[in-house]
Amino acid sequence: MSQNESPYLQPTTMLDFGHPDVQRLVRQQGWRELPEPEVARAIYLFVRDQIPFGYNASDDLSASKVLADGYGQCNTKGTLLMALLRAVGIPARLHGFTIYNELQRGAIPDYLFGLAPDQIIHSWVEARVGGRWLELEG
Repeated sequence: MSQNESPYLQPTTMLDFGHPDVQRLVRQQGWRELPEPEVARAIYLFVRDQIPFGYNASDDLSASKVLADGYGQCNTKGTLLMALLRAVGIPARLHGFTIYNELQRGAIPDYLFGLAPDQIIHSWVEARVGGRWLELEG
């Protein structure tokens, strides 16, 4: 399978890296001109540092919507991270797992514990850089 045929490089409804705002950001940052390891790092640092933590309206937002919001949490920042990586030709895929509320006991204050959902989904991104998959969290 050639790199262009990789499912990890394709756009999706959520990974809408062809959106004009996403493409504009890629151009403005000059990411296409950087070598692969440098661009992967630059995109990762952009999402980590320039997109503050915050809860979006839902987890199933498109990358362009997360970019427009200007903030995100693990799942939505991961969507943006994947879309930006794919936009510059770096294969990216998503992993996730369920965190049950009981596992968070002691990590969140007792007064918030009862308000937390019974379970949440946590996700992270893997990017294929230099021939190997690297785990990244937005």
